[in-house]
Amino acid sequence: MNLTKQEIQFIDNYLIKNEVKFWDVRIELLDHIVSAVEDKMTNDGISFNEALLDVHRSFGNQFIEFGVSKDKIFEKGLYQSNAGFKKFIRNKQKEIGRKHRKAYWKTFVPFITSIRFFVELLLLAIVTFVAYQYSIKAGLFAIMSGIFISEFTKLFYGGLKKFKSKSLNIQSAVASSLLLTQLPYWLIMLFNWNFENAEVKPYYILFCLFALLFVFSRHSVNNFIKIYNTYNERYKLLIS
Repeated sequence: MNLTKQEIQFIDNYLIKNEVKFWDVRIELLDHIVSAVEDKMTNDGISFNEALLDVHRSFGNQFIEFGVSKDKIFEKGLYQSNAGFKKFIRNKQKEIGRKHRKAYWKTFVPFITSIRFFVELLLLAIVTFVAYQYSIKAGLFAIMSGIFISEFTKLFYGGLKKFKSKSLNIQSAVASSLLLTQLPYWLIMLFNWNFENAEVKPYYILFCLFALLFVFSRHSVNNFIKIYNTYNERYKLLIS
């Protein structure tokens, strides 16, 4: 038995009220719940309300019927607890993280061996070298700029449109930026602390570390753009 458009819209609104805020997760849940409700209505011969309440409970959403009148069981049962959906979202977040990491490392070597990346790295090296002629700090700032530009590119696109801020896939892809934008400062603090009393500080260590960070950061942007484009297209299909 197929659900009506009104019933499908009711399920979508019910998920929103249960704080399933990420649209990509909600679409997945909507598809699963609609299929499960249709199966129960067809195979068990029960009503839409009964089937949806059964599916709601099957996710681990608790419902205490004691003290609830019979005519309020459906309404109260759907919104009394969303613990099961919260657990689903946490598990989905872990699953997406694993998927993104796998995609990152799968494309890492092909990207860093590409001509495009070689040209970018060469340009950064030239800019850093020219800046270094003025001062060590200028050189460090130049190479750090490559990292910051990469990470702020993700942060910019990650918050550019409303749909991206409500996509769990996009948020997970952007999450690493918070660490990578702060890591250079921590490295500098650690370097200064470790070589505080040195007459000549080995700044080449910092330059090497920042160059390595740029490699990982730049590929992170490359991986993010692929995720961005994928879910941008899916969202366009959703609203069209």
